[in-house]
Amino acid sequence: MKQFWSFIIIVLLASCNSATENKTVESSLEESKIIEEKPKLHVDTLSFVAYNDDGDYFLLYAKKNKEDFSFINDKNDDRSFLKGDVIEVIWKNDTIYIAGDGETPELAEWVVSTRKIKDGTVSAFRKHYKKELKYNWSKEFEYSQGYLDQLYLVVEYYIANSQNQLIKEAVESKEQIEYSIEEQIRNNKEYTVIGIATVSEHKVSTIQWLYYQHGDALELYEYDLPNDELIKFE
Repeated sequence: MKQFWSFIIIVLLASCNSATENKTVESSLEESKIIEEKPKLHVDTLSFVAYNDDGDYFLLYAKKNKEDFSFINDKNDDRSFLKGDVIEVIWKNDTIYIAGDGETPELAEWVVSTRKIKDGTVSAFRKHYKKELKYNWSKEFEYSQGYLDQLYLVVEYYIANSQNQLIKEAVESKEQIEYSIEEQIRNNKEYTVIGIATVSEHKVSTIQWLYYQHGDALELYEYDLPNDELIKFE
């Protein structure tokens, strides 16, 4: 009888050891599967457009061949790129949750790393001009510092890319450039109107008027004085 119970105990112990081994193997397989299913990394060269840190997720906007791209930029602290810089972006597809939509999951492109490959026109402009643009506005208009900073980048980009000969000459000779800011309604649309001017011996000479459209479009227009029309500036 003792031999019988000894045999039963040996069988049970062997069964437990086998189950433990199987569970260990299964766990290892599950871990291997997770490792194998890590998100694939993608890489591309793009033209930097802007940062947007105002929403639930920080964003980086870029372009390639006139196509717009938007990346989640939450874990990237670098904010040194200027519009037009050629950058390399490494990203992966991962999940975001849309606030206000029942936390609905959605796939998006997440930045893994970025680096600048080549200066754009704004970076080149800053290295050459080496001055701050000055600006002023009427106190009847209340602008947040964030919006003033946004306008500064818009004007800087325009100056760096403008084909206006007077602006080119002012940049080349490093004259002091400043701009005024005001609000106007034109054809039932609200615009921030920017007057770019040079300043010398207390004389202000306005060179170009720009219209910056409010709303989601945020489009910039040159004012064509002879024809009294707005021409979109790309």
